[in-house]
Amino acid sequence: MKFSFTAAAAAYAALVSAAPARLPEQAPLEAEARESNHSLSARDTDAPYGIKKGLAYNDGSITALLSRPGSATWAYNWGAAANAPRFQQIPMFWGPGRDGDAGGVMARVREGAPWVLGYNEPDVSREHGGCAASPRQAYDAWGNDMFGYHDGGARLVCPAISSWDTPHGHTNGPSGFAWLREFAAIGNNPGQFRCDAQALHWYGRDGLSGREQAQLFIDYVAYANVVVSDIFRRQMDLWITEFSPLPVKNPQVMAEFLDIVIPWLDRQPFVARYSPFMAEMLVSGSGLNAAGQVFVNRAG
Repeated sequence: MKFSFTAAAAAYAALVSAAPARLPEQAPLEAEARESNHSLSARDTDAPYGIKKGLAYNDGSITALLSRPGSATWAYNWGAAANAPRFQQIPMFWGPGRDGDAGGVMARVREGAPWVLGYNEPDVSREHGGCAASPRQAYDAWGNDMFGYHDGGARLVCPAISSWDTPHGHTNGPSGFAWLREFAAIGNNPGQFRCDAQALHWYGRDGLSGREQAQLFIDYVAYANVVVSDIFRRQMDLWITEFSPLPVKNPQVMAEFLDIVIPWLDRQPFVARYSPFMAEMLVSGSGLNAAGQVFVNRAG
């Protein structure tokens, strides 16, 4: 199904912004304290040229503006389309059963796509851009929907969840980490999903500066690393495939935010790939805006 992801994400972001804080209170992280103690290289990723940075896009025609040496190397568009030819194309199976483009995703796998992204926000309602599937519904469909791609040589990313952690989200069911815990607990064997990474989505809090929201994001991702690894009983790579400060259409706030979080993400070995929301927010007219300039030029 085709959704307006810009409108859906704006509605979802407003909902998240109004929610109570979802992480334990903690002091601001100093730069050195932010560094992971993980023993692998901070550039541990299979993304092209070892560059984790990617694009989430709707309009493939604008992605060429964001193609620069040493910048983003991969892209996805919440489906199976391959409309960003300068980038490695990563398909997504958007939702369980008929909500996913099975044939389109398989075509990408046969063309050599190394990964397939799982369901998009099953813990979020459809009007807010999610596929709205309960943990049980997602579990029951996962093997039929996803294992064929794994058998075809692609690695799998478990369903992308929101940054909530509550048993009573706006779908009237679990959301965020609560959804993921319930999903992974079915069958008491998290390895059964054949996933090598977990996708996360995060939106900031309106009224705060880009720098303040960057701190919230860093706190969240560091916390998520611990929670996700606990849920799957092993170190899981993280893909942060949607993230943005609020408001989503403010290039200056996004520029300040990205200037801080991009080098931090590049240094974290448990973050395998990341793509801010979204390519369209990095472009104004026929050129890059302030956020787009930071995006293409900033690195760890």
